[in-house]
Amino acid sequence: MNEIQQAKALAAAIVAMKTSATDQQALAALALYPTYEDLVARQYVAENAGYRFQYDGGLWKTLQPGYTFDGVYAPGQGTESVYTRIDESHAGTLEDPIPYEGNMELIAEKYYSQGGVVYRCTRGTGQPVFHKLCDLVGIYVEVAA
Repeated sequence: MNEIQQAKALAAAIVAMKTSATDQQALAALALYPTYEDLVARQYVAENAGYRFQYDGGLWKTLQPGYTFDGVYAPGQGTESVYTRIDESHAGTLEDPIPYEGNMELIAEKYYSQGGVVYRCTRGTGQPVFHKLCDLVGIYVEVAA
């Protein structure tokens, strides 16, 4: 196999890995994913929901198919229906809570931390939310004892 064939085979393997990888595997290979800024510059259209990309040091994914990266809506507050931040590097236990930065789905029985406080999710949100955890006490979370 010559160098060009090897390069093509490697590129195909990377593409296959990027689309079939779990969120945990994707986080471990963060550098393989394009940046939000690059996608905006190319006006990239993510054909399927779950398209992963880098933004502000983290890994994110789209929630809707056919999304065009046009730069109007960067990940953050107000984009909960467009993107979600991926954090699989924390166990979500009392000893290893998931750092909550907003724009994340809360999963029942997982633990999250924000502002030095640890919270336990009592009811999953089913979709990403952006509110501060202290504002969700009694609705989705409780302060962990």
